[in-house]
Amino acid sequence: MTISLNTDQYHLMDKLNITTSRMRDYSDQSVDDIIQAEAESGNTVAKDYGRKLFGSVDELIETFQLDDPQNKYNILNQMSGEQRDKVLELLDSEDMVIGLNFFTQEKLEQMLGKVSVAESANVALEAFPLSQIIAMMPEEEMESFFMSSDIPKESLTAQLRNVRPELLIQMTEGMTGQAADQGDVSKLIAQLSALPDSQFKETMTTLDPDVQQSIVFQMANDDKNVLLHFSNQSYTDMVSDLQKPDMVKSMIALDTESLQRMTKQLPEDLFSIVATQVDTKEFAKLLIDRCPDLLEKFASMANSSTTH
Repeated sequence: MTISLNTDQYHLMDKLNITTSRMRDYSDQSVDDIIQAEAESGNTVAKDYGRKLFGSVDELIETFQLDDPQNKYNILNQMSGEQRDKVLELLDSEDMVIGLNFFTQEKLEQMLGKVSVAESANVALEAFPLSQIIAMMPEEEMESFFMSSDIPKESLTAQLRNVRPELLIQMTEGMTGQAADQGDVSKLIAQLSALPDSQFKETMTTLDPDVQQSIVFQMANDDKNVLLHFSNQSYTDMVSDLQKPDMVKSMIALDTESLQRMTKQLPEDLFSIVATQVDTKEFAKLLIDRCPDLLEKFASMANSSTTH
């Protein structure tokens, strides 16, 4: 099968040592056709050039103008699934994110819902400031956070020093049923810390939402791992409310492996469009080192001429 590519005819004329007038006879022919015709006419340079062409990165790039996205696209469309996977490994995250624009927003939501909580939180952080993320967190998520056995009571009480003293007094009196010492914040916090975990956490869930958000914000600001205690769905819902271009842009925060899995779900023709962004030299190396069968399609006619 001949793969149609735009080629550098002047470079080919020089390499095959043929004239401009003779090259005009080949105006509608592919490189392998030209090499075959020259070899059959006795051009000894042409007999060797077919093999040389597919063993040199620079020759391959220059002759087949691999900087031309259309040429890359045509080659990619001839690749096997395994070969395309190798190209995928060469793509930058930015290249793959561009390809996400081909998906519907619904499909993007589905794929984002399957990544780890850490990744979905990073995507949210790419789209919004931390304070806004905490403010958008659903009420049930906040309740689950404060009731979680994975959140030590000590971590919560450490944040109480940032709470207004009058609110601490109200909390202490509400929890203990006793008058609170209004002159010493440390004593108030000590009283709260002495409460059983279940009672303490239950009371935290009844705090004013602004106070809850302030506590969680401070904790997450000190340690982003705090965000892992919220669900993937909560972050996916936040990002999904964005316009699609902004949603796609935020997905640059995904791990490379996740972006590769998503890109592989594109139809072959759309994958080929995305993959044309691959670095040209790396693409040429891949063709030579890992795709000899594909290059054989280019060289088959030239090779057969050298055996007669």
